[in-house]
Order: sequence, then structure tokens, then C-alpha cells
Amino acid sequence: MDYIKGGHNVYLLTYHIVFVTKYRKPVINEEISEFLKEHIAYLCGRFGAELLTAETDRDHIHLLVSMTPTTAPSDLIRVLKTQTSREIHQDERMDGHVKKYIYGKAPLWQPSYFIATTGTTVMEKVREYIDSQKTEEHRRKYEKTGKYKKRKRNQ
Repeated sequence: MDYIKGGHNVYLLTYHIVFVTKYRKPVINEEISEFLKEHIAYLCGRFGAELLTAETDRDHIHLLVSMTPTTAPSDLIRVLKTQTSREIHQDERMDGHVKKYIYGKAPLWQPSYFIATTGTTVMEKVREYIDSQKTEEHRRKYEKTGKYKKRKRNQ
């Protein structure tokens, strides 16, 4: 990517962001996935940011976002999570699908998120990783394998 020139700065700020659905429920189907990608791209544009790429799995979404130095990543994330959850709950069909997994008026997303800055040398690797999230190789397993059981603390 080329550096972006502003009125008083030159920058290249990109972030890898991940949102996880409430209780890691597999609520993201094809319709919701397409909506999320389109709506997040629109919201990023309104915020002075650019969605470079995005991909979903059944229980999370990966984003690669370019932001200006004046955009606070936490503000953008708050807007993205709030607005996408609100819009999905307002659409009867999407909300009906979500309610099969998440009851009541619970938000779509967990309150936490992952964010990491990306350097220019690894940007293409991050892009490839995000784009590969639909492959079976990276698909999260929902069977209980015992690998994710909580360990008891020593008392």
C-alpha cells in the first residue's frame, strides 16, 4: 500500500480487528455475512476509515481497516458493533435467524474485541489470512474436543 497524504500528515495506519458473536453462537449465515461486510464498509467510509477486506465465519468477523491518525480505533469499533447489531435486530428475517441462538434483546457481539496494528511488510499476509477464513482448514470446530476445557486452578 502507498502512504496516504493528509493536509498535515503522511500516514499508513492499518488494523486487524476481530469481533466475536455473543456466547460464540454460530449466528452468521450468508445473508448476515454479506450485510455485515457491506454495512461495515459504509460505516467505515462515514468515519473517514476504509475497509480493506473482511471475512466472516459462523461466530466471528475479521476486518482489515485503514484509519486516519485522528480516528480513535475504539470509537470506530464502538460504532461498528453498535450499528451492525442494531440494524440486524431491526431486520425481521435476520433477527429471526439470530434469535434461534441468542435470546431476547441481547446484542449481537461480545463486549470484547481483538485489535492489532499491521506493518507494511506483513499486510499481505494479514490480508491472505483474513480472506482464508472461509476455508475448511481455518473453520472453528464446534465439537467438544477437550482442548478448550478450563483448567482448574491450583488451590
